Amino acid sequence: MAESPYFGPARVARLCLPLHADEPCGDAAAVFGFDDAPGDVLLALADGLGHGPHAADAAQRALQVVAAHKALPLPQLMSELDDALRDTRGAAIGLMRVYATPERRSLAFAGIGNTRALRWHRQHHYRLPSQYGVVGAGLTWPVAVQVMVLEPDDWVLMFSDGLDERLTLPLPLPEWERDPQLLCAHLARRWRQGADDIGVLACHWPLAVAEVGSS
Repeated sequence: MAESPYFGPARVARLCLPLHADEPCGDAAAVFGFDDAPGDVLLALADGLGHGPHAADAAQRALQVVAAHKALPLPQLMSELDDALRDTRGAAIGLMRVYATPERRSLAFAGIGNTRALRWHRQHHYRLPSQYGVVGAGLTWPVAVQVMVLEPDDWVLMFSDGLDERLTLPLPLPEWERDPQLLCAHLARRWRQGADDIGVLACHWPLAVAEVGSS
């Protein structure tokens, strides 16, 4: 029997923590699927400027816009977000569309403001920087999209500036940290910095094996 590696179902976790326990979190994160592309996901992270209720309002509105327009190309989606957040204090936003089907295995990332993303591949980190700006303040320049090949057993992270931008994953990744939810909690404890909310998303595509033919 011939066997070939392919992507197992994505394992995703998110964690958002407010600066103060008695106020809403100004960071918000979500994962969206696609009915017409079951292997694909869209990761969205919004960090409302500052913290507290007004920051939370901006972040939550951003996720509502993403949910309504998730199928748009990332530059157009960012433009929709910019228009929708004009009457808020604005937000830093990271968007990552992951194409994890046999025909297309890649990720596309667009970020504005202090959102960070990285890909962990075969014990190496690849950082995807965001552009300067505030979504909701008027984007007057083209939104850049960075594309990377995605392979089975890759991890991707997106996180706000409540975590140190120098954040790294251990090499090799300990077995207990291969649970995305545990990894998010560990990163929040290990890399928290300053007086700010925290938002982090972790996504892993495990290696699976399928029979694709017989000999």
